[in-house]
Amino acid sequence: MGFSFSTHWVCNFVVGLFFLELVDKFGVAPVYASFGAISLLAATFAYYFIVETKGRSLEEIERSLNLKA
Repeated sequence: MGFSFSTHWVCNFVVGLFFLELVDKFGVAPVYASFGAISLLAATFAYYFIVETKGRSLEEIERSLNLKA
């Protein structure tokens, strides 16, 4: 949870830091479209590359990860 929380905080900081400058330079629609595209890429990555762990034991997770290696 620590890594996820810190990553979330850093992303929020970067968006807050550059959002108004990007809107001034490119306009509102392209900035929101780029943020949406990044979100879709992140969701696609999570869907295909992050292992589902709900309801599985640690041994089951280790076996599934070792089969792919």
